[in-house]
Amino acid sequence: MVFLKNAANRLWEYVSPRKTQQRRNKDFKGKVAALPSPSIRRAGASDGATSSLSKVKTWSVETLNAVDTAVDMPPSPPTSLNHSFAELEGDTLINSEGNDEALLRTDADEKWDANEETVLIDEDRYQEHKAIDRKEERMRREAQGNDLRAAGWTEDAIFLFQKLGMRGFEPLMPYSWVEDFKSLPMDLFTRNMDKAFIKPAYDTLKSTVDFRAFKALEELFQLGSRVRDAVKQKVAIRTPEWHIRRAVIEYDRWAIKDGRVQNINLSLFEVLSADKGIRTEVMERNMRRRLEKSAAAWKKALRVREDQTYDVAEGPSESNIPKVPTLYGILVSHTIMAFISYDTATPDAPLRTIAIFDFGLEGFDVWNALAIAIFVIHCRNRMIELQDFLPYIEETAEISDPDL
Repeated sequence: MVFLKNAANRLWEYVSPRKTQQRRNKDFKGKVAALPSPSIRRAGASDGATSSLSKVKTWSVETLNAVDTAVDMPPSPPTSLNHSFAELEGDTLINSEGNDEALLRTDADEKWDANEETVLIDEDRYQEHKAIDRKEERMRREAQGNDLRAAGWTEDAIFLFQKLGMRGFEPLMPYSWVEDFKSLPMDLFTRNMDKAFIKPAYDTLKSTVDFRAFKALEELFQLGSRVRDAVKQKVAIRTPEWHIRRAVIEYDRWAIKDGRVQNINLSLFEVLSADKGIRTEVMERNMRRRLEKSAAAWKKALRVREDQTYDVAEGPSESNIPKVPTLYGILVSHTIMAFISYDTATPDAPLRTIAIFDFGLEGFDVWNALAIAIFVIHCRNRMIELQDFLPYIEETAEISDPDL
C-alpha cells in the first residue's frame, strides 16, 4: 500500500499545474541581464567633442531678427521686425515732396502715423485707459485734419485718416457680434447701427448677411499670425506679402458684393505687393502708373454717363462732368502695409502716406485687421455713392462678336 501511495504522489506531481512553476525555479534557468541605466551627468561635467550636449551648445537658433537682416531689406519700410511700434511714427513708405515735408517731420509734437494711439494694455489697466476723454481725442483729430487740409489733402483722404486714427476711441461694429468677438473691448460695439462703421451695407437685420460680414472680418483677425508663420517658415510661394494681398482682396470681394456694386468694372484702390528686396522707388513708380491708369478709366466712365444723360446735339459740358474721386493704393512689402492716397485733381501731386502697419509685430493683429476693414468699407461706401454717376450697366458690358 505504501508503494501504491508513493506512485500516486509521483504521478500527481507529474501532471500537476505546479510543475511548470517548479521547473521555472530550476538552477539552469537563464539569467536575464539588467537593463543599463543612463547615468545623469552633472551640469559642469566635461563632454567629448562629438557628444550630443556639445552639439546642442553649438546650434545656431534662427530667430525672426536673424532671418530679416538689414542687408536684404529695402531702406524703407522699416528694415526688420525687431523694432518698436513707435518707430513707425513719422516714417513713410513713399518719397514725399512739396507740401508733405511739413507733415513728415518726426518732432515729438507732430506725428502723423494713424497707429500712434494704439496702446497695448493689460486687463487691469484697461478701465483706467478707458477713461480717456473721447471728445478731447476727436478735437485733436479735427485739428490734425485742418493741418492736412492746409497741406493740400483731399477731404476724402482726411476722413479716412481720421477714421483710422479713431479706432479704439469709438464703436465700429454692431452689438450682435459681441458673442463672436468676446476678447474685444465692449467699446468697439454699439447697438445703434447708424454708428457702426464695419457692417453690411444692406439688410443688416438679415442673419445670413450679418453672418457673412462677421466671417469676413474674422478672417482678417487671423492675418497677423499667418504672416508671421510665413516669415518663420521661409515659404517660397505663400510669402508674408502674399497673405496680406490675398486678405485685402478677399475682404474687398465680400464688401463689393455686399454693397451690390460688383458689376462696376472700376475700383477706388489698387493693391501692389512686392518682395522685400524690391526698392521703394520702384514700387512707388509702379503704383503711380496704376493709379494714373485707373484715374483715366474713371474719367472716361463719368463722361460716358454724361453722354447718356444729355442729348447728342448738346453734349455734356466739362462743368457738368463729376470730378474723379480720390484714389488709394495699398503697398505691401514683406510684413509692412501702407495706405496711400492719390489726388486725381492734381496729377503732379505726390503720393501721400496715410498710415503704415507692420504685421510682423505681435499684439497688433486686431488693430491692423480693423484698419483694413475700415479702409475697404470706406471704399465700398464711396462706390455706392458714386454708382449713380457711372454708366448704365448695359452700356459698359462687352459686346460679343456676332461672327464668332
